[in-house]
Amino acid sequence: MSTFEKEDNNRSPIKTIFDKFAKQKDVELIYGEPITHGEQCILPVAEVSYSFGVGSGKETNEEDVLEHGEGGGGHISVKPLGVYKMNKAGSRVRFIPTFDVKFFLKIFTVLTLGTTFLLRKK
Repeated sequence: MSTFEKEDNNRSPIKTIFDKFAKQKDVELIYGEPITHGEQCILPVAEVSYSFGVGSGKETNEEDVLEHGEGGGGHISVKPLGVYKMNKAGSRVRFIPTFDVKFFLKIFTVLTLGTTFLLRKK
């Protein structure tokens, strides 16, 4: 018997969640279909990652009654990377990246602290 199937042949809620993610395309799950406006088409690009963990178990208690339990958890992360902008003929395609403020703030902080540390030693 599968971890995702209960003894009375009812579907586990965990199996339902896995089925939903398995049927979806990652970008369409978050952003939807490409957007067409006039002679241009915009296609969103994203980095999507998700992870899940599940567990189940059976145990007999003091009264010899079989007990069953299951649990799970997960994490979904979406990072927009930008959009592809193209005309209907497909002759011109341009990638427009998103601006990641956190990344540039980290670089600025490291450079500032590094410069301060180097100038202090002299």
